[in-house]
Order: sequence, then structure tokens, then C-alpha cells
Amino acid sequence: MNPIDDELTAYLPGRSFPSVSVTGTECDQMCEHCKASHLKGMKDVSGDGVLFHAVNEMITSGAEGMLVSGGCDVNGSVPVMKALNEIRYAHENGLKINVHTGFITKEDAEQLVNAGVDAFSADIHQDIAVIKNILHLDVPESAYSDMLNNIISAGGLPIPHLTVGFGTKDMISSAELVLSKGIKDVVLLALIPTKGTITENNLITEDPVLDSVRLLMDMGLNVTLGCMRPRSHRNLEKRCIEAGVRKIANPSRSTLEWAKERGMRVTEKRTCCCIIR
Repeated sequence: MNPIDDELTAYLPGRSFPSVSVTGTECDQMCEHCKASHLKGMKDVSGDGVLFHAVNEMITSGAEGMLVSGGCDVNGSVPVMKALNEIRYAHENGLKINVHTGFITKEDAEQLVNAGVDAFSADIHQDIAVIKNILHLDVPESAYSDMLNNIISAGGLPIPHLTVGFGTKDMISSAELVLSKGIKDVVLLALIPTKGTITENNLITEDPVLDSVRLLMDMGLNVTLGCMRPRSHRNLEKRCIEAGVRKIANPSRSTLEWAKERGMRVTEKRTCCCIIR
């Protein structure tokens, strides 16, 4: 293989950019592929004063920032507004903030932007069967367009997340929606086997992920390989780099060494991959 003379950005958040859940492990939406399982990996800040204390710990330890997320209500929204004061306080003390809000109004988005939010993680879906049967939402496909419009019109930066495992229709239509908003940066995820869900015995192989990478790049999108993906994919990171991906969340050390050996300049950032400014 010829050396690749360009840069690879590795996002390694770890303790420098923790994920916090404003609802703890509670979720009303209970999507078929998650059923609140992924909330268990976030710090529970649902109690009174817990997030404020957590932010102070981040400031003291020299953290870069945090992802504020949580479980959704039945309408697909995460109640992050209850953390507005803590978000503002974190921003005033130099922390970067990424929020996962789900569906959000323009007014709430404006308040978050004014409080210092740097990025909005936005899961995008356009297959109505996925929206209704997997995500349990009684909304039209246009709800995702409205969400992006509300974030953009509020002056926020939406970072769309597209997920391998929901079918080609959902992937292509979601990418087309993103492009129609003038957005070029997306994060690609892949469903992972999760106990007690429809994915428990369904491991997506590397090829469909790589196929999606190529599809999105051919459509003109800049693809970041996100952190939610099966870790049994030992060669996926290298194959994605060979396909043109230049941003990866939580790459393995062997991948970084492999990239350096091939002439790539590796830049490590201690934030989540949505902090692009």
C-alpha cells in the first residue's frame, strides 16, 4: 500500500468528555434496538444538584466538556432544558457542550445556543416503518426536517447521526434530507448487539458499514465513524480510512499506529466527535 499523506483525526473523549444522562436510566420511548440499555453507560445526573456537582468536577479535573443526553419522552424529546443553567455554567467555565435533544422547538434550541451549546447530536430517520415500528414514534418523516430547521434557525450546529442497520431506504433518504439542509458533516453509527432487544442476536458485519461509508461519501458527505459500532469489527477502521474516512471516534491504538506507519499525521482530540469547531 502506498503511504497516505494526509491527516487522521482521532476523537478520544474518555474522562475528558463524559456523557451524562438527565434522566438516569429512564426512557419512555423505549426503542426496539435499545430499550434504554445505552443509558447505563452514561453518568446519572438526574438528581437535584448532581449535574452542577459533576460540572465542577469536570472543571477541576481539566475536562474538555460533556455530552448532555438522556432518555426520550413518548414524543421523542430528551428533557435537556432542565439542565439549562448547568449547561450555561459549564460553558462560562470553558467546557464544550454537545447536546442530544431529540425533537426540539426553535425556542428551546435558541435558549441552548445562548447558553453556549456547541453542537446538537441529531439522529435522523426517514423510513416511516422504522420511525413507527422501531422508534415507537407517531410522527411523519417531516418531523426530522423540522428538527433540523429549528436547530439551524436558532443558530445551532446540528451534527446528523445516520445508523447502519435500519435499511438502505432509511440511510439514503436520511442522507438526502441532510444534504437538502446544506449540511455536509455526518456521523455514521452501526447497530450493536444489545441484550433484550431485536439486535441481541444480530451482528452487522463490516461490509454494510463500509458500503454506507462509500454511499455517503459518493453523495458528497463528510463521514465520521462514530463510537456506536460493534467492537468485533477488527478491520473496519482501517478499511474506512482506505475508503476516505478521516475522522474516527475511539479508534484502536493499533489503527492509529497503522495510520502513522503509512505516513498519516494523526491528531488526537479529547472531545466527542461532534465538536468540530
